[in-house]
Amino acid sequence: MHEQIVEYVDSRRDEIIACLKSLIDEKAGSENSTAVNRVGEIFNREYSKLGFHHKKFTGNSPFGDHLLFTNHDKEQSIILAGHMDTTFTSYEHLPEFHIEGDHCIGPGTGDMLGGLVVFLYAVKCLQFIGQLDSLPLTIFINSDEERGSPTSRPVFEELLAKASHVMISECGGKNNEIVIGRRGKLSFDIHVNGVEGHAGNLVGKKASAVEEIAHKIIAIEGLNSHWEGTDLNAGKVRGGIAGNTVAQNAVLSSDIRYSYGEHESEIKEAINNIVETNLVEGCVSRLEITSERPLWEASKNSTSQKHLVAQVEQAAGELHQPFSTEIRKGTSDANFFGAAGVSVIDGMGPIGFNDHSANEYILLESLFERIKLCTLVLLKLQDPQLQYGLYCLENIL
Repeated sequence: MHEQIVEYVDSRRDEIIACLKSLIDEKAGSENSTAVNRVGEIFNREYSKLGFHHKKFTGNSPFGDHLLFTNHDKEQSIILAGHMDTTFTSYEHLPEFHIEGDHCIGPGTGDMLGGLVVFLYAVKCLQFIGQLDSLPLTIFINSDEERGSPTSRPVFEELLAKASHVMISECGGKNNEIVIGRRGKLSFDIHVNGVEGHAGNLVGKKASAVEEIAHKIIAIEGLNSHWEGTDLNAGKVRGGIAGNTVAQNAVLSSDIRYSYGEHESEIKEAINNIVETNLVEGCVSRLEITSERPLWEASKNSTSQKHLVAQVEQAAGELHQPFSTEIRKGTSDANFFGAAGVSVIDGMGPIGFNDHSANEYILLESLFERIKLCTLVLLKLQDPQLQYGLYCLENIL
């Protein structure tokens, strides 16, 4: 079986590269729903050829459609998930897809169109070796992950009870790591309302929304050393209309990443206190949560998840590929599954570098290696005796 997998992938290298290029060329930034939907149509055609039924989730403005593909009618299945949107709002200064030496360069190669190609060709390989029909798969591809998955989160939550195992194909780590945990994330806006007026005609104190926002920026940044493994960032400010006008409105967009569940309530309480404490008389503030991903705490991973990791390690060994694990600081849609105790691994995509930048690239060879690895892992999960063999052995010993 191993030889068949290797032969299938190695004989289709040019085809795999061409597939990735076709996705990158669509320039599918999160808010470009037309381009995102063109990417979705490519996957719709490919999975339809493989005999999958599809369901489209529409009406996700400003984002594109979300796509669900299934080849079964069972209550539970293995779920493969990834996103087809990229973070870029403009492609004007970004490079076109190209290959330089052993690098495959272009926006979205690592985050994460390359990972979607890994899943597609793993499924194609399963069909080629005659194993697809006996393996219940659900494939979910969303269009808003780079903005926190606000419209696709309900679909993920619905899939929790239907997942036997989950694989997410965000890019692999620089040393071939797969991901077994991720920090939690809270993104929010603080809206401040003051009292507008002409800056040259002031009588008494002014109620400037911009001044109040400045106090809140300092307060948020001042929390950075308060909790271990927690990072806070006051990232974007909008406010006022002109230099000669007291600002009536201002908005601060911020982001928090945290590593330990026991800190979550304290962090939220601290943010609420900052919002409710207005140092500029006459200003009022309110908090808006813009996106949130729960903590996927590796120390609380289930026995089933640990054995899923063991299957990946075993498959990597059989394919003579290096293997290691990591807890990644960023978040992904894997957080939804990991936080709920579902057996999930992430980082099954190609090895990527410099994502969210004009210098984004993947190691070309890793694209093919990860297709082989994903295919073999799916084959191992197909055999319940093999899947739980390590668990039985562990209990006997």
